[in-house]
Formats: sequence, C-alpha cells, structure tokens
Amino acid sequence: MSPRRTPACLLYCVAALWLVVGWAVLVRGAAHPGVAYRPWAFDHHAYSDILAMGGDRYFGGGHPVPYLQDRIEYPVLLGLLLWLPSFAPGGPAVYFTVSYAFLAACGLASVAMLARLPGARPWWLAGTPALAYYGGLNWDLFPIALLLGAVLALERGRGGWAGGLVALGAAAKLWPVALAPPAAAALRVRDRRALARGAAAALETFAAVNLPVAAAAPAAWAWFWRFNAGRGAENSIWELLRQAPALASLATCAPFLNLATGALLGAAVLFASIAVRRVAGSAGGAGTARAVRLGTALLLVVWVGTGKVWSPQYALWAFAAGGLAAAPGWLFALHAVVAPLDYHLAFETRSSRGLVHYFDLAYTAGEVLRFAAYALLAGWIATALWRAARDAPGATPARLAR
Repeated sequence: MSPRRTPACLLYCVAALWLVVGWAVLVRGAAHPGVAYRPWAFDHHAYSDILAMGGDRYFGGGHPVPYLQDRIEYPVLLGLLLWLPSFAPGGPAVYFTVSYAFLAACGLASVAMLARLPGARPWWLAGTPALAYYGGLNWDLFPIALLLGAVLALERGRGGWAGGLVALGAAAKLWPVALAPPAAAALRVRDRRALARGAAAALETFAAVNLPVAAAAPAAWAWFWRFNAGRGAENSIWELLRQAPALASLATCAPFLNLATGALLGAAVLFASIAVRRVAGSAGGAGTARAVRLGTALLLVVWVGTGKVWSPQYALWAFAAGGLAAAPGWLFALHAVVAPLDYHLAFETRSSRGLVHYFDLAYTAGEVLRFAAYALLAGWIATALWRAARDAPGATPARLAR
C-alpha cells in the first residue's frame, strides 16, 4: 500500500491497466445506441451514463446547447463535458472514447497528485478495481482530480489556486467543497491572508463559471438544485425505511431526508473543524496538513456514505478519501470487494431478465454492507483525526478558543 515500497511506474501502470479494462468493457455499448442501450447495458453489466445520456441527446446528429436548449441535472462543468465530445466525428464509439480518455487522464492525474502528498497512499486509488468499474460510468474522476489538485495547492501554500480548484470542482459535483471547512479552520489559525485569498478565488471562480449560464437560462441552471432537493431515497441506506410500514413514507419525504442528511454532515463538519483548528494551533505544518487531509476525507466519506441518493460510481470518492487519509490496507481490501459487488447487484436488479424480485433481499443486504464499509472508514478517519488533535503538543482550551 505504500508508494515507497514499489517503483513509481508500477503505480501508474496498474491504474492505467484498470482504466483500459474499463474502456474495453464499456465501449461495447456504442454498438447499441439510443433506446436499445440501457437494456443491453444492464443485461451485460456494462452501463455508462456517458453513452446513455449521449444517446439521449447527440447520436442522432444534434448538438443542443446545455442549459440553453437542453435541461441537464448536473452542474455546469459536467454539462459541458457531456456536450463537447458530441462534435467529434465518428459516432458513439468515438464520443465515448474521447470522453473516457479525458476521464482516464483525470484518474492518472489524481494518482499522481496523491503520490506527491507526503504520507498519502496513492495505491488506494491506483490499485482499486473500482477504476475499471466506475472510471467511465459517470464523470466523477474529473471533480476528484480538481479536489486533489486543490489539496496539493493548499499544502504548497497556494491558497488562491486551492480556492479556485475547489470552486471548479463544486461546479462539476459538490463534493470537493469538503476541503473548505478543514482548510478554513487551519488557515484561520495559521494564515488568515491565505484564507482570504482562497475564499475570494473560490467565489470569483464559481461566479465566473455559473453566472453566465444562470443569467442566460435561470430555470435550466437551477434544475440541478431543484431536482436534487426534491429527490427521495434512491439506492441508499435510507431505503431501509421502506422496510418498516410506519416509516416507509419518510423514504420519499425529501424535506425529512434533506434535514437528516444535512444534520449528519453538519456534525461531521463541526467535529472536523474543531479538531483541525486544534491541531493547527499547536502542531507544525506537516501535522496541520495531515489534519486537513483527514478532515477532508472524513467529510467526503460521511457526505457520500449517508446521502439520500447513491450511485455505484460514488465508490471512487471513498478510494480518494482513503488515499488522502492514508487509511490501512484492511479497509482498502474491504472497499475493493464491496465496490464491485455493489456494481453487479445494482445492474442485475435493473436487467431485463425479470429477476428483480429475487434480488431484493440481496440488494438490501448489499446496501447494509456498503454502509457498514463506509461507517468503518469514517470511524477510522475520525479516530485518527481525534488522536491528532488530542496529541497535538500545547493544545489547550485557550488555544482552541482563540
């Protein structure tokens, strides 16, 4: 699990191998575009949102402009990633390959950035079969790369770059915002000018990306926010509410789920911020950097693992978090088994073979197992962060309250 024990080239070769396998499995779906794609993909356990959503929009020859002519349930940058490859000539296979090549580059860049963070464990991302399963399922490797770039920039004293990269990540998927609370807690103690630069860069970048679209097509731009705010429990641990008749209605009650998941995330933010601030007030730069990484990883795991909506490719965020936190090998092994299992259960229940009812119990058990894996990872990270705060030299209540 440590990059110091293996040649650096092996790290990238393994990651590249997983990504090539993923492309080879998924590109087969390009031969079944349009309406036929989803049934074929579910039957063959080879589904990709890239081909599904591209087929819905572009494979007939059109190029509707995202948000202006086409309502998309993703933030602005993912809308652009969906649209731009449609101009590449060559049909569905080229469209998918261009998209996948970009995401593979993001995956390799993510591994490289983890390798440049002292004490991180890039094998968490490079060595996981989740790269093959999920690298081309959705566009998550892009915001993961932006998040890890922001962490690297922060540790090298480039607060403005860190803020800008976090904002770009949030304009693709919201989860890169997980860096903001731990980073703000550390910089408030150690470098308030860097905090101001980072906050300003984040606001300016987010506005530069989003305001033009919001001004030109406000309803379509806001659809991402309205759509997600109104969703009920989907494939997540909250689906267990359906198993109890008295609680089943809560599984479709968006206000309740938003409040419950927000409370869990808020508690994690509070804990991480207090712990990181305590470390920053007493430890050196290396200790503070590690605390920020642990805090970021904790928020990612809690946010993804307790969310009301689950999609299998979210597993990639757990591996990025495990690499940041330098979590132990046994947790890597657990997640490396759970992630593929979750994939096959998810798509077998959606196949056209009519077996969905036979898989209800198995899928529910898979949800519980997946949640347990995330709870164990979150617990390990929280414990490591608490120990760092507790053992920080000179950490006192007076310093904590400063």
